[in-house]
Amino acid sequence: MPPRNRRPWPSRAPAQARPPALPPRARPAGALRLRAPRAAALPFAVLPLVALPLASGCQGTPSTAAAATVFPHDAPTLLAAGAGHLEGTSSFRLALRVDMPADGGRAAHRMAMSGVWDARRPAGRMDGTLKGAPATVLVIGDTEYVSLPATVRKSTGRSWLRAAPGTRTFAGFSDARLLAMVLRAGQGPQVSRGPGATWHVRGAIDRAAVTRANPGPALRAFAGLLPSKTRFDLFTDDRGRPVRIRLTPSGDAKKAQGTVELSDFGVRPDVREPLAGQILTSPPGKAPKR
Repeated sequence: MPPRNRRPWPSRAPAQARPPALPPRARPAGALRLRAPRAAALPFAVLPLVALPLASGCQGTPSTAAAATVFPHDAPTLLAAGAGHLEGTSSFRLALRVDMPADGGRAAHRMAMSGVWDARRPAGRMDGTLKGAPATVLVIGDTEYVSLPATVRKSTGRSWLRAAPGTRTFAGFSDARLLAMVLRAGQGPQVSRGPGATWHVRGAIDRAAVTRANPGPALRAFAGLLPSKTRFDLFTDDRGRPVRIRLTPSGDAKKAQGTVELSDFGVRPDVREPLAGQILTSPPGKAPKR
C-alpha cells in the first residue's frame, strides 16, 4: 500500500529566551516612570467631577461675570424697587384707618375699612365702618356702590345704593400707580434688617416735593389730601418686592390723618358688580327707579 501524502509539519524555531528584566534600580538614568491613573478606585459618579476641573484648568481663572449678581440692599435701591413693583402690581389688600376732614359740602368723618383690590380693572370691595355705621363699598371702574342699612333694604328690596358720579370714597389711596409716585418722592430713607427675610425702609414724604416732581392733576389732587409731611414704612423681601407698605399722614387737622396699609400683594380678589335688581339709584326716601 503506497504511503499517504502527508504534509510536513511546519518547523518550529526554537523559542528565543527573553532578556532578563532590568531591576528597578537598574533603569537608565533620566528615564520617566509613568503610572496609569487609578480610575478604578474612584466611584463612577466622581469621574465627571474629576474631569471637569481638568478640562477647564487651561481656561485660566473663572470670570467674575459668571458669579451671581447680588441685589444691593441700600435704602435708595430698595425704595426704588418697592415703588416699581407696587406700580406693576395686579392686586393687593388695602386697610384704611383715616379721619377725613370736611371738604366742601362733605362733612368730616372717620373711616376704618379693609378689603381687596384688583388694580387692573380697577375694582375693589371694602368692609368696615364708614361715617360711624357698618358698611360695604364696592368699586367697579368709576362707579361706587354702598350697602344700604337693613331698614332700607327691607323697605325697598334693594341692597346697594349707586353713588353719584365722581364719588371717590377712598380718594387715591386705592390707586397703586399714585401711591408708587408718592413713594418714589420719599426723602431721607433709612434701612434696617427686619424679622425673617424682610427689609424695612422708612422715611418721609414731602407734599411739595411730590407735586414738583409730578405736576399731573390726579397726583396733585391726591397730594392735596396729605399733610405737609407723611411718614412711610416700606417692608420688602430680599429682592426688593414689597411685603407691606404703610403711610402715616398726621400733624395737620385740616388734612387726612391715620394710617394706610397695603399688603398681600398678588391676592386674588373676587369683586362682582351688583345685579340691576339689587341697585337703588336714588337716595333713600325717594321712589327708586325701576
